Amino acid sequence: MLARRRALAPGDVDRASAILVRRLLDLPELAGSKRIAAYLGIRGEIDPSALRHVERLEVALPVTTPGEPLRFVVPSGPLVEGPYGILQPGEGAEVDPLGLDLIVVPLLAVDRRGNRVGHGAGFYDRTFAARADQPPPPVLLGACHGFQVVEALSAQPWDVPVDLVVTDAGILRPGMAHRGAGMGED
Repeated sequence: MLARRRALAPGDVDRASAILVRRLLDLPELAGSKRIAAYLGIRGEIDPSALRHVERLEVALPVTTPGEPLRFVVPSGPLVEGPYGILQPGEGAEVDPLGLDLIVVPLLAVDRRGNRVGHGAGFYDRTFAARADQPPPPVLLGACHGFQVVEALSAQPWDVPVDLVVTDAGILRPGMAHRGAGMGED
């Protein structure tokens, strides 16, 4: 998946990201949201960062510290390079991750039950471990290219599944299956 994603042409990533952002803005889960978290796409990731320019939204970005849960900060100045070479807020207002309405989560692969594979550092799982057995909010929304959705992944006990998956190809609602309402795909 990583090689396939990295092989995407920048124009293809830009087009897929624009489709993703339109889908996100049409979601009922985002309609009532005010404070959300997103990320800056890198290395072929689908990029939801255009949400930062939606006036009604206050968008926090993740700040990484190796071995620690993520911190989320609404930037008030320039972004700086973080420990993994990813831009992150250097200053701004820190927000409680569990106080956010919705978190757009990056991933490498996701299955139809909402199990995800990230980049292996466990940041999102550590940050949202307390939310694993609780219903939203915050809504954990996996964002990726359509080809990153696979039939099944092996979940570990510490893995925190996403409630919703949005891709350039469509919407998958695995969180509903966890709550017994069935799984729907838009």
